[in-house]
Amino acid sequence: MYYLILKDLLIQKKIIALSIAYVIFFIIAMQGTGFVMYATAITALTYMLVMTSCAYDEKNRSDLMLNSLPLKRTSIVIAKYISIFVYVVMGTIAYVLTTTVIYLTGLPIKYSPVSLEGFIGGLLSICIINCIYLPCFFKFGYQKSRILNFLLFFSFFFGITSVVNYLFVNREAAWAQGIKSYFQTYTDGQILILVIGLIICMLTASLILSIKIYKNKDL
Repeated sequence: MYYLILKDLLIQKKIIALSIAYVIFFIIAMQGTGFVMYATAITALTYMLVMTSCAYDEKNRSDLMLNSLPLKRTSIVIAKYISIFVYVVMGTIAYVLTTTVIYLTGLPIKYSPVSLEGFIGGLLSICIINCIYLPCFFKFGYQKSRILNFLLFFSFFFGITSVVNYLFVNREAAWAQGIKSYFQTYTDGQILILVIGLIICMLTASLILSIKIYKNKDL
């Protein structure tokens, strides 16, 4: 399984090398959004790497090669899901390096440091978008899933920006205060446990579905 993850990293080495450039773009594009900046940057970067690895797999007919080796199809699927977290770590390192350079050089760019809220929010977004995409990839392949790729990516990117702006503008509205009051009845620890539980449930359901699809797939 280690070599499957390494394969995905090696075929994307040029894109990974440009990860800081992508992070800079999202920092500039998400000025003034607080912890959402990190969450958006890490989600977009992770999803892009997942999609690229899937595209290379289909282009190079990796399915045929991998299934000719003594590998279980379950291991191939699990490796894709583990790769998500490898990309999260890499993206976080790129984000920290970028914001550190901005701080040390005094560039007039507003940025938000990595926080627990941003990390959990980013992880939740990453899981939602990839838990939808990966089963579709294993079922239909990369080319047939391109429309879904487009819809997921731009719905997420523009959707989260619109939601944040809308909530900020209407933060004094009665319904917004009601939502705020509801969540204030829970401690930070309880909310954290709830979100982590939701992430685990989504990943488990998506992984089981992907394994079932891939096991029954004719190559």
